[in-house]
Amino acid sequence: MTSIPMSIIEYINDNSKYPAGVIGCRAAEGNLSYSCCEYDVAVFCDKNRPDLDKVITLNGVTLEFIPFFKISETNYIHIRNMILIKDYDSFLISSLLTKLREKKYEGMLKNYGKRKIIESLFLNQAIIDNLSECPLLSSLWLKLAAYYFVEGILGLNGIKSSPVHELDQIRDLDLKDPDIATGINCALDCIGIERAGRSAISRSLSAIRDLDKDRVHKNLWLAKSQWLLSQGKFADCYHYIGKVGITYLLAKEERFLRRNIKVIETLLDLTSDSQTNHILHTQLVKASKDALRT
Repeated sequence: MTSIPMSIIEYINDNSKYPAGVIGCRAAEGNLSYSCCEYDVAVFCDKNRPDLDKVITLNGVTLEFIPFFKISETNYIHIRNMILIKDYDSFLISSLLTKLREKKYEGMLKNYGKRKIIESLFLNQAIIDNLSECPLLSSLWLKLAAYYFVEGILGLNGIKSSPVHELDQIRDLDLKDPDIATGINCALDCIGIERAGRSAISRSLSAIRDLDKDRVHKNLWLAKSQWLLSQGKFADCYHYIGKVGITYLLAKEERFLRRNIKVIETLLDLTSDSQTNHILHTQLVKASKDALRT
């Protein structure tokens, strides 16, 4: 079992009113985590508690608290390897996890992967509708569809995506189906990996600071991005910034996106080339349909 620092265990036991445990790459088997990775702490509350979503620093270590107000097959894949630190009889988190573990995790992960690819296809109309009217918005939806596709392919191959590690996870895939391999390359083209360089990344980081002045997770994103840069992992850094940036924007209304599209263009390194976006979109749709048939 992965070792959790005693200071974290003590903090959770002393300060959490709810059952809690460490999830994510710090709880995963093997040596997946980077030194920049935080400790993700799942907090199981009896109702939706967005106030519990916070990031703290404890003795030089970053902890991100993530509230869960229900446990289901859908979110079980996010907590499967959790190291449970605090439990209450009234919640019986440990017994719920035991019941879920009796089910086939691989099957649940594959279903999750299929859902992500279907979500990618659901963005078709938004991509098409904006190709002429607002090419940058079309580029945004295309990039999101590509991230969904990548996450879906990982799920279909029995791998739970981890944002900062996602590009490495893709590199490690043993893809025997040439159509899926072509689809992955297409998705990475939609994301813009070939443009990953220090200048593009620097512009994106500046846009994060401008667009997200108050959000508690900003410093965590910036710290991870800077660490990836320091290691010369330009493609991984570019991929990660795009993933967390677009995840942040998902919570925003379309009028916010339109109003801030120039900053978002810099953040996500979007392209207004409608012809290229149309070609990439056609290829990504084909790859998505091929993946669902496997």
